[in-house]
Amino acid sequence: MRIIDFVSEGIISTDKYLNVVDHNEAIVKLFKVSLQKSVKITDIISFSKIDAALQSALRDSVFTEQLPVYFGTTKIECKVTTFKDDEIVVWIFENLNTVKMLESAKADFVSAVSHEFMTPLGIIEGFLTMIKDPEMDEKMKADRIERAMAQLKRLEKLVDQLLSLSELEMKSYVPRFSLVNIYQMAEEARAEMDYRCKAKHINVILDVPENLFVYTDGMALYRITTNLLSNAIKYSHPDSDVKISVVEDEDSIKLSVQDNGIGIKAEEIPRIFERFYRASNSSETSAKGMGLGLALVKHLSKIINAKIEVESRYTMGSTFTVVIPKKSKIDA
Repeated sequence: MRIIDFVSEGIISTDKYLNVVDHNEAIVKLFKVSLQKSVKITDIISFSKIDAALQSALRDSVFTEQLPVYFGTTKIECKVTTFKDDEIVVWIFENLNTVKMLESAKADFVSAVSHEFMTPLGIIEGFLTMIKDPEMDEKMKADRIERAMAQLKRLEKLVDQLLSLSELEMKSYVPRFSLVNIYQMAEEARAEMDYRCKAKHINVILDVPENLFVYTDGMALYRITTNLLSNAIKYSHPDSDVKISVVEDEDSIKLSVQDNGIGIKAEEIPRIFERFYRASNSSETSAKGMGLGLALVKHLSKIINAKIEVESRYTMGSTFTVVIPKKSKIDA
C-alpha cells in the first residue's frame, strides 16, 4: 500500500486542469464519492474558493482554509489544504464535522466523569467536616466514618470500571480461553452479590446445569455475569426474585439474568450500553449507579465473541441473555 492510503484525511491529486490523476482510500470512504481518473475534481467536489486554491497552488503557495465543501450534494465542513508537488496539485480534505463530534464526545465524557467523582467527594468532605466537631459522640463519628468509607469504595469501583473500559476499548486486554464450569461461575457470582441481596431481601435463583462447560474467557464471562446480576438486584423491588438460568442448544450456550423490577422503556434499550447512560426511570429506585456496567458487558461480550440480547417490559422487569458460541475463538 502507498503512504497516502494510511492518512486519515481525504487526498486527491490533479493536474493543473483539475483532471483527477490519483486519490487515496480515505476520500472515498469518508466522503462517499466515486472517483475515476478521467473525471475532473469539480465534477464531484465544489467549494467557494476552489479557483483561488488552485491559483495559489500554481504560484507555489499553500492554500489552507476552513470552509464548507460539497461532495456531490452532501455539505461537510472541512479544512482544505492545496499545494503543488512538481506538476501535480494536491488537495487535502479534513472532515471537521468528525473532529467536532469527537471533541464533543470528549467534553461529554470529561463532564460525566467529573460529575461522578464530585458527588462522592462532596459527601466524603461533608462527613469529614462533621467528624471534626468536638461535640460529636463516638458512635456518630463511627457511623460517619463508615459512610465515608462506602463513598470511597464507590470511587474505587468507578476508577476500576474506567480503567477496564479503557483497556477494552484500546484492545489491550488479552483474553485467555479455557473450559469454564458455568454452574460454578454462576455460584461464585451469586456469592459475590450476597451482601446486596440481603440488603433488599432478594433471592437469587440458579437454574444452571451443574456439569455444563463452555470454552471461553472465564474472567470476562464472570465480569459479564456479575455486572448483569448487580443491575438486576439494583433495579429489582425488595422481597423479589432474580433468576440466573442457562440453556444449551446445538450451537451456543445462553446465560440469562432475569429480574421482575422496574424494566426499561423500549425506546431507551438501544442506548443502555452507552457509557454513563442511565435509563430515565433509574431514579425510581434508591440504587446508585454510574452507567458503566453495561458498557463493560458490551465490550467483554465482544471479546468472547458473544451476543447480548435484551427483553424488557417497562415496570415489569428485564432479561439480559448472553449467547456464547460453543466453539469460541479469539478474534484475529
